[in-house]
Amino acid sequence: MLRRTAVVMSVLAVAGCVDLSGATRGAPDSADQTLDQISLYNDEVVVTAPRGYCLDATQIKRGTFGAFIPIGSCESLTGQAGIPVEPGLITVSVLPRQSDRAMPSASDIAASMPGDEPLQTIDGDGLSIVHFASGGARALPGGDSRYWRGGMVINGHLMGLAVYGPQDSPLADQQGLRLLMDLAEELRRRSPQLDAEVTSATRNGSERGIGTGVKRLLGGLFPNSG
Repeated sequence: MLRRTAVVMSVLAVAGCVDLSGATRGAPDSADQTLDQISLYNDEVVVTAPRGYCLDATQIKRGTFGAFIPIGSCESLTGQAGIPVEPGLITVSVLPRQSDRAMPSASDIAASMPGDEPLQTIDGDGLSIVHFASGGARALPGGDSRYWRGGMVINGHLMGLAVYGPQDSPLADQQGLRLLMDLAEELRRRSPQLDAEVTSATRNGSERGIGTGVKRLLGGLFPNSG
């Protein structure tokens, strides 16, 4: 069973020391500091943990670069019995809103991780997915080298999703794909549908200086360290 230490190590590898000020949280458990959801960017994006998984409130990162939310099984994070799910690490990264934000293709995501070999690419309806053959153990110590990444846009926010599992975990195979797709559906269901006038508004100060080039944007969502 994965423990919080593994989640913390992977988070520290991919997220710098940033500020969480301005984030709206759900109600954390006072004992284990987990969350079931968090609202970002004035409630434009709502990130909810899949059933049996919890947001690690102690390791959520948010700053001018965007937001980074790590998710693990509730049992792994709390050490308490709960809904049985595969232990693993799920991450959600969100960039600030930009009116002309375009959804990345699967080939864009694959190209943003030049050191990792893609096994499968999927360009779906509102979600692009890549199954990688290598790189998973870099993000999750002791994890399977295979992992999943996805890219989508919600209300002008470019979002990166990833699923990692222990060695030989079903999450490294097709179960990870199903979890990624379920997570994307839940993100769309929970987040509000803003009208065109709102999503086309002038970018705020935190968005200035962020390039619109796909490679540069994906570099922010999918850092090479994991």
